[in-house]
Amino acid sequence: MRCAVVSNLVASALAVNVGRRFVVAHGALLPARCLARNLPESTGATGASRGDVTALVPIVRLRSAVEASLGALPDLKEATKILETVPATERDFKRLFDEFSDAVSYKQRFLDSNAFLVYYTQGFDGPGRPSIEADLNERETRQYGSRNDAWIAVDDARAELQYLLTEGSGDTADLAAMLGAAVDALDDYLRLAPPALLAEAAKEGRVIIR
Repeated sequence: MRCAVVSNLVASALAVNVGRRFVVAHGALLPARCLARNLPESTGATGASRGDVTALVPIVRLRSAVEASLGALPDLKEATKILETVPATERDFKRLFDEFSDAVSYKQRFLDSNAFLVYYTQGFDGPGRPSIEADLNERETRQYGSRNDAWIAVDDARAELQYLLTEGSGDTADLAAMLGAAVDALDDYLRLAPPALLAEAAKEGRVIIR
């Protein structure tokens, strides 16, 4: 399907059961690449301490809190209490990472503002030249990917905690998996930092990165 063929778009109503959540969406079906954003949405991060240990320490401490919440299981109240120290909104959570992460490159900004053109030309940049989508900053991509994975896992864990507390269930297997996934994503992010910087931040945050 091509993005421009608006007359062929099919409106759809989707009901998706995602774990403990129920999501209803209504809209037009478009090719995924037409809808994708290359440029992450702004979280309000200033980047004043970008790449500095002072910006890395809060992320190390966040990871420590998530792991402590996991370690508190099956005590749901204690796990909830610990997780409350982690930013509760997506914007605040991601801003911690964006204060440290690599700045979005010019190429990413260009791809974002010209996504429709890049989609139709398949990144063509002239005869004999590689696709404009080639050679993107791999660390930048992995930083944002790990940040997003960590948020999704933490957000899911909060929803699961609320469900278990409400239902009075003692089965914490799914919750443990969610918190474990969050720790893994945070470790993936932290491993992208320079080793010496990570060691200094881990010492200040009093945590061992696996």
